[in-house]
Formats: sequence, structure tokens, C-alpha cells
Amino acid sequence: MKTPYGFLIPTLFLIFLVGIGPVLQSFLLSLSEFSLLNPSMSPVGFHNYIALLTDSIFWNAIQVTLFLVIGSVLLELIVGIFLALLITNSGSRSRRVFSSIFVIPIAIAPIVTGILWSPNSVFDDLNTLLYYGLSLGAYIDTSIPSTYYSLIMISDAYIWAPLFMLVTVAIIHSIPKELYEAADVMGASAWTKFQKITFPAIISSPIIVVTLLLRTADAFRMFEVPYAWSFWLGQDSILGSPVDTVSVLMWKMFSSTLYDFPIAQITAMAIVLLIITLATCSLVLRRYSNVLE
Repeated sequence: MKTPYGFLIPTLFLIFLVGIGPVLQSFLLSLSEFSLLNPSMSPVGFHNYIALLTDSIFWNAIQVTLFLVIGSVLLELIVGIFLALLITNSGSRSRRVFSSIFVIPIAIAPIVTGILWSPNSVFDDLNTLLYYGLSLGAYIDTSIPSTYYSLIMISDAYIWAPLFMLVTVAIIHSIPKELYEAADVMGASAWTKFQKITFPAIISSPIIVVTLLLRTADAFRMFEVPYAWSFWLGQDSILGSPVDTVSVLMWKMFSSTLYDFPIAQITAMAIVLLIITLATCSLVLRRYSNVLE
């Protein structure tokens, strides 16, 4: 009976070495006063964590991160379901074309997407068309929060919505055709079939729940697109800017040449971000625990 567990030892060792080990090392580092100018591992207890509690810049980054994560993941899920329905309801030839086109963004680096959706590459020309070309006297102001937050979410959804699309297509194909045939016999409309059969099957599928969890955990490290936008807003070196996620803030602190930010304090931020990520995923997992059983 004990022999099968012996085969798990190498795997558990690798998990600890690659995953848990660095986290523990980071946690120990966050309990010190280590910095580049003061490479001392002298313990300071939870001083770095207590300092974060009164740091308004850090709390602003937490709020921005949570706002962008929730908005981006929900948008990706909605767009992914819409694209999946578009593909499954298309002809065989159109289905192949749409599938190939919609999957392309997954292969694009996030930083490239941030640049592609930036004001300089798209919206300057679009505003010129709106204001002068069409003589509408209107333009898209990319400097206001409602605009750049929306564009950051759309940029992120542009990358990851195809993932939800592929998962949703697989779920739709797994739905028994007898259910749709019975609905046709009852004279149900396309909307009724989506509302009563397709959507419940999608949203209650363990596959979509796992995908949602993985994507949520990954979204908390959101860096590339907000970092690209910090340049377009002229706030690439300003701490606490409106587009500073926790990852962007940590990078600005680490790369700053104006201040000597303790690396231990930056590490404490990373640990807090990890805790928030795990807590959020736990809430989602608890909400859908009955689906995964």
C-alpha cells in the first residue's frame, strides 16, 4: 500500500524546490531589512508588513489591481462565450476561419498588445478621423480614468478571451443533442435554448470553473498592459499613478534610481499579493465547490 506513495516523493520534492521553496525564502527575506545598499539579513519581524498597512500608495495599487482583475476576467468570460456561440452557430468553413482568427491574440505578447492599444498607435489616428476626417468635432480622451481603465480591460480581454472561447466551444459540443431536439419539439426559440440549456451547461461546467480560477490567479500579476499605459500617461516613474497595479508598483520601486527602496519591503508586497490571490481564488472555489465535486 505504501509503494505508490513512494513514486510521489520526486514530484513533491520538485514542487517544493520550484514552488514552495522560493515562497518561503521570499517570506524570510520580507522579515528582514535587506536592500541593495544595506545587504543585511537582520530580522525586523513584521515591520515591513505593518508599514504597508499605512502606505496609501500600496493600497491604491491594491484597489487598481482588484478593479482591473475583476473587470478583465468578467469581460474575457463574456466575450469568450459570445465568440464560442458565434463559432458553433457558423458553417463548417466559416467556423475554421473564425477559429483561426480568434485564436491569434493568444500568441501575441501582452506588452505588444499594450502598445497596439496605446493612444499613439491607434487612437491618435482614430481621433484625427473623428475630429477632422468626419468633421464630428469629437474625440476619444484617453487621459480620463474611465477611458484608460476600459482600454486596459479590453486589451487584456483581447489576449485571453480566446482561451475562454476554446473552453466554451468544448463544453457546448459536450451538451447532449437530445436536449436541443426536445427543445425544438417544444417550439423553444434560440434565446430560450441558450437561456435554459447552453448557458447553464457552460457556467456550471467544472472546466470553465478551473479556467476561471487559473485566469483569475494569473490576472493578479497584471503588469505588461498597465505598464505600457503608464508611459502613454507620462507616469512611468511616478509611484501611485492611477494605472499602478501591485506588480507595476513593485517594478517601479525596484528599478527606481531616485530612492533606495528596501527589497525586503518589495518582497512583502509580493507576499501580500500572493495571499490576496489565494484568498480570491478560494472564494471562487468555495462558490463553485458543488460543481467540482
